[in-house]
Parts: sequence; structure tokens; C-alpha cells
Amino acid sequence: MKKSILPVLAVGAVVMLASCDSRQKLSEELHGIWAGTPEQLTNSGAARATMVRMMEFTSTGDAGEGNVTLTAYITVENTMPANDSIVTPLIISASGTATITGLYQAKDDDDLMLNLDASSFTVNVDPDGVELSYNVLTEDSGSHLTSLRPAAAMLASQQIDHAARSVFFNLSEIEDIKVNNNMLKCEMNHKDLTFRRQAAAIPAE
Repeated sequence: MKKSILPVLAVGAVVMLASCDSRQKLSEELHGIWAGTPEQLTNSGAARATMVRMMEFTSTGDAGEGNVTLTAYITVENTMPANDSIVTPLIISASGTATITGLYQAKDDDDLMLNLDASSFTVNVDPDGVELSYNVLTEDSGSHLTSLRPAAAMLASQQIDHAARSVFFNLSEIEDIKVNNNMLKCEMNHKDLTFRRQAAAIPAE
């Protein structure tokens, strides 16, 4: 006697529907802008570097998918040894913003797959924002240090670019996502991170 496969198909349909619902729920919970906490960077080439991440998720469908924009606000500090014009080591600091966009797809109820577009990657460093901390010994030290600003900005741009690439370009998944009101905890590349919602999410259509 042949058994009907309809019950099996029905169970499979229920499981698939539940999975889709959980993925869509995660997408809707993430919808909005999230800001992280300061992180120390060790691979920028600078004497000291810190980063604050920003994530913006925009749900675009009903199966847990959407657009994502990742931003890194990075500050680097470099030290120039003392010389004939500078009595103490010169501290050069600069800040920049790196951004990349792409798509996300919820894998299940707490994991996202990312497909970031490398061609969208941009880095912006304001040359006027480069700060020089020093003690002046000679009258021409001021002009000497001013002449260092363009080179310092170029170095900072290279360091920020390198740091941001190392953060973004090997990122393909966000794991163990937990959203509790305006707090988001997750894991990126085996690192536990915490974010806070920065703006009210716009309800997905």
C-alpha cells in the first residue's frame, strides 16, 4: 500500500515558511543605522589607530534581503622623532572616513551573508584636519612644520585606506546577531562587537 507524500510536503512547506519568516524578522530588526564603539587597530602601520564602525541596513524584500552600507571612522597617529627644529617628538594625527556598500541576505535567524561591492569602496581624509602637536624651538619651525602637512595627510590616507581594506575586504558574514531594542550584539571575523541604533528605522514597504 502506497503512503501519501502530501503530509511530508506539508511539513516541508511549514519548515520553509518558518525559516523565511525568521530571516525576514532579522532583516526588519536590523533596518536602520547602527554605531559601534571605539576599537583599537593594530594593522594600520600607524603608531596608534582607532576605529568606530557604522552600519546601515535597508530591507528591500520579504525574504531577509536588503542593501547595506558600512562606514569606518578611523583616526591615526604618527610620531616624528625630535630634530634640530623640534625639541620633542612631533605627534601627527589625522582622521578619515572609509565607506563600502553592498547587499545582505539573512542566512537564518541570527546570521547575515554579505556581498560587498569592492568598486564602491571610498576613503576621504581632510588635509585641513591634520593636527600637528609640537614645541617650537626656532623661528622657522612653524613654516617647516606647515610644509609637513601635505605629506602627513598622504601618509594618513594610505594608513586609513590600508586599515579599512583589512576590515572590509575579508568580511563576508555577520554572525550571532542579537537585537535587544536599540542594542545590537554580533560577531565579525571572530570579534565580538556591540552597536547602538542611531536613528529610528523606516518601516520597510
